[in-house]
Formats: sequence, structure tokens, C-alpha cells
Amino acid sequence: MVDPVSSTGTDPILLLTNTGGAHYHELESTVRLRPSNKADLNVSYVRSLARGDLNTLTEVCVPFEQPVIRPNFVGNLPSNVPHRLITWGSFKIPWSVTASPVLDVHSGFPCSAVDVQQNYAGAPNSRRFPTFFSLDLQLSKDFHVAFLPWWKNRVVRGTFRIYNLTNHANPRDVYSNAASPLFSSFTGFQHRLFDAGLDIVF
Repeated sequence: MVDPVSSTGTDPILLLTNTGGAHYHELESTVRLRPSNKADLNVSYVRSLARGDLNTLTEVCVPFEQPVIRPNFVGNLPSNVPHRLITWGSFKIPWSVTASPVLDVHSGFPCSAVDVQQNYAGAPNSRRFPTFFSLDLQLSKDFHVAFLPWWKNRVVRGTFRIYNLTNHANPRDVYSNAASPLFSSFTGFQHRLFDAGLDIVF
């Protein structure tokens, strides 16, 4: 980790040490349901905790001419997500189409408030983004290319995907400057996205 160190009568220095630490604990419960050969559903819940030193080398070595390097603290890591519920499955629906939904709901990632000099204003990573909610859906159908004799054992699979089906606002950035009139406002929202693909199944 990197930690600014000040000594009496000397200029501040940046000290790189290998004494940092972090820990991650997780409890996961998963249930699988198969009510018929046309339906397969999985539900998973994860309770976790990730804490450690915040001034890791990967966090402070950024491509900025004058990066902001604050004093090191021990707190929630940027990846700390205490609660996460995810469900996924596949269902056979009419016209030989397979529907594969994925629902992901989890606690918002940690964030910190800072002052005008980019120093922590309060405990680091004590604030959070809003709860993340995303429902994705994939529709797929297999086709046999009968008019090509050399492809008689091949299958062409067409897929249509919708990410964030409900168009839920999942922000990626926050105004963290406590002196800003936009403080605590979120931005960089993730919107609904469509995608299509065509695969050859051997």
C-alpha cells in the first residue's frame, strides 16, 4: 500500500509498504428448481463483507499528472457488496424459443464524500450508491440449414438480448464534493441495451 508520511523538518514522502491487508467473508445459499423438463430456475443469495486498507497500489497509481493520494484508512473496500440476490434460468416457450432471464439485485457500491481539496469528508466509503437492479433477457432459437447438404448436422442459433429490460437507473458516478450544489447526486446512468447475434453450433 501507499501512505503519505510527514517527518519533522523534512518534506512529505510517499511510503510504499507490504504491510497492508484485506479480508473477504462470504456466505452463499443457492437453490435450483426444475419443475419440468422445459423449465430450469436458480436462485442465489450472497451475504458478504470486504474490508481492508484503501490505499492499495492499484487504487492510487492512476494516469493523472497530479493524482490525489490521501492518508491510508482501513474501511469498506470499493467492491464491498453486503447483499446480493441473483436468479437465472431457462424456459421453453412457444415456437421452440428458449427464454433465459437473469435478475441481479445487490447493494450499491461504496463511495466517499470529499472536500474541495479531495480529502475525505467523514469516514471513507461510508456512503453507498443506490441499490443495483437489472433484469436481462435472452431469447434464442435454433435453425437447421436444410438447403445446404454439408451443413445437415449443423445448427444455426439466433439470439436476441435485452440488457436492463426495465430501464432501471443504475448510476455509475456520483458528485462526491461536499461543497458542490450537486453533492450526492448520481449520474452516468445505465440504460436499456439491445443486442442480437447469430452462432453456428457444432
